[in-house]
Amino acid sequence: MESQDPSKEKLAPSSPLKEPSIEDWMATTDAVRPVIEPILKEVYSNRRGRPPYCPFSMFKALLYRTRIGSLRQLCRKLKADKRLLELTGLPRVPTHQSFSVFVNRLGFERFRAINNLILAELGKFWPDLGKIVSVDGTVVKAFAKRNLGDRSTTDPDARLGFKEKLQKKPHFIFGYRATVCCDAERELPLVTIVTPANANESRLYPTILRQTRDLGINFEVVTADKLFDSRRNIALTIGYKAIPIIGLNPRGSKTAKQTGKRLGDVILPVQRDSERWRYYYSMRSASERLFASLKEQLGFASLKTRRLGRVASYFLLCTIAKLLTALSAARLGRSDLIRSVIPWSY
Repeated sequence: MESQDPSKEKLAPSSPLKEPSIEDWMATTDAVRPVIEPILKEVYSNRRGRPPYCPFSMFKALLYRTRIGSLRQLCRKLKADKRLLELTGLPRVPTHQSFSVFVNRLGFERFRAINNLILAELGKFWPDLGKIVSVDGTVVKAFAKRNLGDRSTTDPDARLGFKEKLQKKPHFIFGYRATVCCDAERELPLVTIVTPANANESRLYPTILRQTRDLGINFEVVTADKLFDSRRNIALTIGYKAIPIIGLNPRGSKTAKQTGKRLGDVILPVQRDSERWRYYYSMRSASERLFASLKEQLGFASLKTRRLGRVASYFLLCTIAKLLTALSAARLGRSDLIRSVIPWSY
């Protein structure tokens, strides 16, 4: 009889007919415990003192924070819902300060390491994860008000950034910008870069592609809107042996404005306005649907923290919750629930 890898057996799909539940979602988190727990244990030292809460149980409870308004509400929810408290493995409800200290100790780099490890687990189910990627950004309002022109004393890292045009007038938001590279077919976040809202997304394009490739994701098509359109970004994408599908930004070019093309477009592997181009460019909306899911269902827009490092950590917590939802669907053989968050909340 052929031997099996215990870790793969633990992550193998269950019954394809099983309905989703919060128990299944927490079971998925338990399944990746051997992978992520060593990172979580780095949070506490071995010095003498009061024994800390189990880091993994704290992390499980913290993941549920993405579905409610704040850490205070999380504590109230855990006190009222004994079933949820039992699922986290906590012996009692920690204070909201304890959760806050835990998040600060965990830090952005550890959150990113956990995010990448879960992506690796998803890659076992979908080897083509990230074959077609979409790059886009969104602005989230800061948990602070401006009181120094375009700055704030309570959150010095937040900035005023352009969001969209409303009735032909530019609309700005004071806060942070999250630029995300996502799997365009499954609408899953792969790499997230968090900056003040006034950051230039186009200049982040090389970094986000490099980080995506460093994860071992061999993207073949990269789609993005016209904000990312530049000769450098197009040449960089081709250098990765990928097809750039980036909307045209005519800027001051009369030729581009009149024809919808640029003289340098001859180097494009897929020409603009071709049927293949339109097919790939339509997949750019995957980023918009991902942002809608993160904001409406996972608390991406309900910031209750300040400063760039903490905001970046919270954004990654939201993307980790999104990836665990997809992993739960994969384990149950429910590919129709990859993008769904609400069914796993009860």
